[in-house]
Amino acid sequence: MNSALKLRVILDVKEDVFRDIEIKPEQNLEDLHHCIVKVFAINPGEMASFYKSDKDWSQGEEIPFMDMGMSKVALTEMRTIQAGNILSADNPNLIYVYDFLNMWTFYVEYISEVEVELDDEYPRCTFNYGSTPESAPEKDFSGKAPKANLFGDAFDDDEEEEHYDDDDNPWA
Repeated sequence: MNSALKLRVILDVKEDVFRDIEIKPEQNLEDLHHCIVKVFAINPGEMASFYKSDKDWSQGEEIPFMDMGMSKVALTEMRTIQAGNILSADNPNLIYVYDFLNMWTFYVEYISEVEVELDDEYPRCTFNYGSTPESAPEKDFSGKAPKANLFGDAFDDDEEEEHYDDDDNPWA
């Protein structure tokens, strides 16, 4: 017997659409990328990235399909990172974005390590729930950003009122 990582990959859509995937720990994230594209039946051939994520699903460092030399925060390429080195009970989450024009977004969650047969083919889908929509859902980027304090804590509200008159403040 051998082991595999059991993952749940959830498509970011209103309806429940997810797949459970098993991947051997020594297989790389590029293998997982190809499996996700296949089991969700989305058009292959687009660029994609995984992003490290914490337990609250905050997007962290990028792991691109291939290093284009454009991101200073990219860890390395997918093919150089083994699934077992990045997904575990201690680090259970990745965000996966496929096709940057359509922004298919998936949440990859480590479920457990399972015993598997040596001769089975991996990665593989072990459970399929919901249908993938024909096109990626539209993302809502219309929310207003919070008003930033450009000076940090350098000025408190009382000091700003003393130093700036509303008539002289071009941002008021």
